[in-house]
Amino acid sequence: MRNGRQKVSEATAKDYAATLRLRWTPISNLKFSFVAHYQDDITQSTDPAAGSATLLNANIEYQVGDFALRALYATWSLDGTGPEAVGADEQTGFYIEPSYKLTEKVGVFARYNDYDNNASKSGNGKEQWDVGVNYWPHPQVVVKADLQFQDNDDKKNQEGVNLGVGYSF
Repeated sequence: MRNGRQKVSEATAKDYAATLRLRWTPISNLKFSFVAHYQDDITQSTDPAAGSATLLNANIEYQVGDFALRALYATWSLDGTGPEAVGADEQTGFYIEPSYKLTEKVGVFARYNDYDNNASKSGNGKEQWDVGVNYWPHPQVVVKADLQFQDNDDKKNQEGVNLGVGYSF
Protein backbone atom coordinates (compact mmCIF):
# COMPACT_ATOMS: atom_id res chain seq x y z
CA MET A 1 0.00 0.00 0.00
CA ARG A 2 2.74 2.44 0.94
CA ASN A 3 4.39 2.20 -2.49
CA GLY A 4 1.08 3.05 -4.23
CA ARG A 5 0.97 6.61 -2.92
CA GLN A 6 2.91 9.61 -4.15
CA LYS A 7 4.69 12.29 -2.17
CA VAL A 8 3.27 15.69 -2.98
CA SER A 9 6.57 17.01 -4.30
CA GLU A 10 6.85 14.01 -6.65
CA ALA A 11 3.16 13.63 -7.62
CA THR A 12 2.42 13.07 -11.29
CA ALA A 13 0.06 15.67 -12.73
CA LYS A 14 -0.21 15.30 -16.49
CA ASP A 15 -3.63 16.86 -16.99
CA TYR A 16 -4.93 19.81 -15.05
CA ALA A 17 -8.40 20.87 -13.99
CA ALA A 18 -10.23 24.19 -14.03
CA THR A 19 -12.85 25.34 -11.55
CA LEU A 20 -15.04 28.43 -11.58
CA ARG A 21 -17.18 29.50 -8.64
CA LEU A 22 -19.60 32.41 -8.65
CA ARG A 23 -21.23 33.54 -5.42
CA TRP A 24 -23.96 36.14 -5.03
CA THR A 25 -25.21 37.44 -1.69
CA PRO A 26 -28.15 39.79 -2.41
CA ILE A 27 -28.81 40.19 1.34
CA SER A 28 -26.63 39.24 4.31
CA ASN A 29 -28.52 36.03 5.20
CA LEU A 30 -29.03 34.67 1.64
CA LYS A 31 -26.27 33.18 -0.52
CA PHE A 32 -26.44 31.70 -4.01
CA SER A 33 -23.50 29.97 -5.66
CA PHE A 34 -22.70 28.18 -8.89
CA VAL A 35 -19.68 25.95 -9.57
CA ALA A 36 -18.36 24.61 -12.88
CA HIS A 37 -15.45 22.18 -12.81
CA TYR A 38 -13.72 20.52 -15.79
CA GLN A 39 -10.99 17.88 -15.91
CA ASP A 40 -9.55 16.75 -19.23
CA ASP A 41 -8.52 13.36 -17.78
CA ILE A 42 -10.39 12.44 -14.60
CA THR A 43 -7.93 9.67 -13.60
CA GLN A 44 -4.64 11.39 -14.56
CA SER A 45 -3.88 8.72 -17.21
CA THR A 46 -4.39 5.73 -14.90
CA ASP A 47 -7.49 4.61 -16.88
CA PRO A 48 -7.50 5.48 -20.60
CA ALA A 49 -11.25 4.72 -20.82
CA ALA A 50 -12.20 7.25 -18.12
CA GLY A 51 -12.06 10.39 -20.28
CA SER A 52 -12.92 13.93 -19.29
CA ALA A 53 -15.44 15.08 -16.69
CA THR A 54 -17.57 18.15 -16.08
CA LEU A 55 -19.25 18.95 -12.76
CA LEU A 56 -21.98 21.60 -12.47
CA ASN A 57 -23.32 22.56 -9.07
CA ALA A 58 -25.78 25.17 -7.79
CA ASN A 59 -26.65 25.81 -4.16
CA ILE A 60 -28.50 28.16 -1.87
CA GLU A 61 -28.03 28.99 1.81
CA TYR A 62 -30.57 30.97 3.85
CA GLN A 63 -30.51 31.79 7.56
CA VAL A 64 -32.88 33.69 9.81
CA GLY A 65 -31.91 33.67 13.48
CA ASP A 66 -31.45 30.07 14.60
CA PHE A 67 -33.16 28.58 11.50
CA ALA A 68 -31.12 27.70 8.41
CA LEU A 69 -31.99 26.14 5.06
CA ARG A 70 -29.53 24.71 2.55
CA ALA A 71 -30.18 23.15 -0.84
CA LEU A 72 -27.87 21.86 -3.55
CA TYR A 73 -28.18 20.38 -7.05
CA ALA A 74 -25.21 18.79 -8.84
CA THR A 75 -24.58 16.86 -12.03
CA TRP A 76 -21.49 15.08 -13.38
CA SER A 77 -20.97 14.39 -17.05
CA LEU A 78 -18.22 11.84 -17.76
CA ASP A 79 -17.19 11.57 -21.41
CA GLY A 80 -15.13 8.37 -21.43
CA THR A 81 -16.09 4.98 -22.81
CA GLY A 82 -15.49 3.38 -19.39
CA PRO A 83 -18.16 5.36 -17.50
CA GLU A 84 -20.54 5.01 -20.47
CA ALA A 85 -20.16 1.21 -20.49
CA VAL A 86 -21.40 0.96 -16.90
CA GLY A 87 -24.03 3.71 -17.20
CA ALA A 88 -22.11 6.14 -15.01
CA ASP A 89 -21.51 8.78 -17.67
CA GLU A 90 -24.23 10.96 -16.15
CA GLN A 91 -24.69 11.35 -12.39
CA THR A 92 -27.19 13.72 -10.79
CA GLY A 93 -28.49 14.54 -7.35
CA PHE A 94 -29.84 17.11 -4.94
CA TYR A 95 -30.48 17.64 -1.26
CA ILE A 96 -32.46 20.01 0.91
CA GLU A 97 -31.61 20.50 4.57
CA PRO A 98 -33.47 22.59 7.15
CA SER A 99 -31.82 22.99 10.56
CA TYR A 100 -32.53 24.73 13.83
CA LYS A 101 -30.13 25.64 16.64
CA LEU A 102 -31.93 24.90 19.92
CA THR A 103 -29.21 26.36 22.15
CA GLU A 104 -25.72 27.74 21.63
CA LYS A 105 -24.36 24.17 21.73
CA VAL A 106 -27.19 21.94 20.41
CA GLY A 107 -29.00 21.89 17.07
CA VAL A 108 -31.23 19.58 15.06
CA PHE A 109 -31.46 18.96 11.32
CA ALA A 110 -33.23 16.90 8.67
CA ARG A 111 -31.88 16.23 5.19
CA TYR A 112 -33.58 14.78 2.12
CA ASN A 113 -31.27 13.46 -0.64
CA ASP A 114 -32.16 12.14 -4.07
CA TYR A 115 -29.34 11.00 -6.36
CA ASP A 116 -28.56 8.62 -9.19
CA ASN A 117 -24.99 7.56 -9.99
CA ASN A 118 -26.20 5.84 -13.17
CA ALA A 119 -28.59 8.53 -14.40
CA SER A 120 -28.02 7.75 -18.09
CA LYS A 121 -29.34 4.19 -17.60
CA SER A 122 -31.55 5.07 -14.62
CA GLY A 123 -32.99 2.53 -12.23
CA ASN A 124 -30.27 2.98 -9.62
CA GLY A 125 -31.59 6.06 -7.89
CA LYS A 126 -31.56 6.49 -4.16
CA GLU A 127 -33.70 8.54 -1.82
CA GLN A 128 -32.43 9.14 1.67
CA TRP A 129 -33.67 10.88 4.79
CA ASP A 130 -31.34 11.78 7.64
CA VAL A 131 -32.62 13.17 10.93
CA GLY A 132 -30.05 14.18 13.50
CA VAL A 133 -28.54 16.30 16.19
CA ASN A 134 -25.40 18.46 16.33
CA TYR A 135 -23.39 19.28 19.43
CA TRP A 136 -20.71 22.01 19.43
CA PRO A 137 -18.25 21.51 22.33
CA HIS A 138 -16.29 24.41 20.80
CA PRO A 139 -17.45 26.96 18.16
CA GLN A 140 -15.17 25.34 15.55
CA VAL A 141 -15.88 21.69 16.46
CA VAL A 142 -19.13 19.78 15.92
CA VAL A 143 -20.12 16.24 16.92
CA LYS A 144 -22.96 14.87 14.79
CA ALA A 145 -25.31 11.90 15.13
CA ASP A 146 -28.13 10.98 12.78
CA LEU A 147 -30.53 8.24 11.77
CA GLN A 148 -30.39 7.28 8.07
CA PHE A 149 -33.30 5.90 6.05
CA GLN A 150 -32.32 5.11 2.45
CA ASP A 151 -34.72 3.70 -0.17
CA ASN A 152 -32.91 2.28 -3.17
CA ASP A 153 -34.59 1.50 -6.51
CA ASP A 154 -33.27 -2.07 -6.23
CA LYS A 155 -35.27 -2.44 -2.97
CA LYS A 156 -32.08 -3.02 -0.95
CA ASN A 157 -32.86 -0.34 1.62
CA GLN A 158 -30.21 0.85 4.03
CA GLU A 159 -31.02 2.13 7.47
CA GLY A 160 -28.50 3.01 10.11
CA VAL A 161 -26.89 5.40 12.53
CA ASN A 162 -24.13 7.79 11.46
CA LEU A 163 -21.68 9.47 13.83
CA GLY A 164 -19.23 12.17 12.84
CA VAL A 165 -16.92 14.91 13.99
CA GLY A 166 -16.29 18.14 12.09
CA TYR A 167 -13.62 20.78 12.53
CA SER A 168 -13.61 24.23 10.91
CA PHE A 169 -10.31 26.02 10.56
